[in-house]
Amino acid sequence: MTLSTTNFVFHDTLFRDMTCRTKICVKEVWWSMDHSQYLCLLLQIFVTGAATASIHEISVNGKQTLQRNTLPSGACIWHKNSGHHRAPCDFEVVDMEFLDVLGRVPKLEFIKKAPAHEGGVYFPDKGEYYFSSPWNSNELPGKPVNLMKMSLKTREVSFVSKTTMANGMTLDNIGNLVVCEQGFLEKRGSIQKINLHNMTSTIAADNWKGLPFNSPNDVVVKSDNSIWFTDPDYGQTQHFKGPSEIGKNQVYRVSINGDVRAVADGFTKPNGLAFSPDEKLLYVTDTGTTVGDGTFDPTKPHDINVFDVEGSILSNRRVFASVAVLEGSLPSIGVPDGIKVDTQGRVYTANQDGIQVFSPKGKLLGLIRVQGAVNMGFVGPHLDQMIITNSTAIHSVQLNVQAAGLLYAKAYHHHP
Repeated sequence: MTLSTTNFVFHDTLFRDMTCRTKICVKEVWWSMDHSQYLCLLLQIFVTGAATASIHEISVNGKQTLQRNTLPSGACIWHKNSGHHRAPCDFEVVDMEFLDVLGRVPKLEFIKKAPAHEGGVYFPDKGEYYFSSPWNSNELPGKPVNLMKMSLKTREVSFVSKTTMANGMTLDNIGNLVVCEQGFLEKRGSIQKINLHNMTSTIAADNWKGLPFNSPNDVVVKSDNSIWFTDPDYGQTQHFKGPSEIGKNQVYRVSINGDVRAVADGFTKPNGLAFSPDEKLLYVTDTGTTVGDGTFDPTKPHDINVFDVEGSILSNRRVFASVAVLEGSLPSIGVPDGIKVDTQGRVYTANQDGIQVFSPKGKLLGLIRVQGAVNMGFVGPHLDQMIITNSTAIHSVQLNVQAAGLLYAKAYHHHP
């Protein structure tokens, strides 16, 4: 390798005659390659010690591939050994498209410590963010899972109500909170609708063909107001419910007239789910690696699956992305939990190392680093601020995107 303050050239069997020209003096320069592009990655800046690096021009065999991109504050270029050489950054850039997500001034902010676990729902009428609290089997039933909320203005966290092991939730298209109640002991799991103005509730579904659900986990509402949810057997493996009467873990659809139909099976632990912006795709995570009894099985699925959607029918199931972690100190196999999509079709999933962001084609773009992330949701007038929960705290990050699928919030804020 030949280094100077203005020109860097690297030769080997994979990367030939690659030139990176920059006005910044660096300690180490290295390259990685995927199927579509070369990236010139600046690892450490030792002259100024600055946290950002300006990439003025990259040439590959004389062809310019990138011009003047600046890493924003808190962002670093990631590679497989980066965790061993420096402290983790707030934003790990795997592909330069991630810079479009971050924008010029992304800011990851710790809001406060709070028992914030699953859910993650923005209610624009009152400027509130709803979520469920975590649970500990040693505390039940004296301290059940609670429905909680945070004021986005004051950031005050408050108790809303006790639940029957509430987990994932969403808003329907008229502003009702739709909650996955996993059930507890003899109490059935169900999909519950709550009017957040007067706190009255109704049950949308509590069985499939007369059989009680396993433990409804996460839920999404389509534009036709049908309800789609996952039903893994975590209630059974975590021993707060009896044996499954259905005997398998499925995805269900509840029509507007209350009919419940299984639309997909064959999962180990179906978990988070989200529609693409045009609702032609449905993404479903499988967290089979987390057995539920405190053990971890790396041979089980840790994937995001995607289906084609035509009306109420799912078809052409395939793996969208297999999820790992970007830090050597954590287990190398991921646990993709909550999942969201932006208007450009990018996919966001909560993983042990934070929020991983994928292109619409399933390429990993980068990481918003929040240790132990469980779920997230978009809030605000422009639906461009993400709230992240990890069971013990709440974080927020301002991004250069707009959330897809939040039909009630979009109508409230008059988005097209």
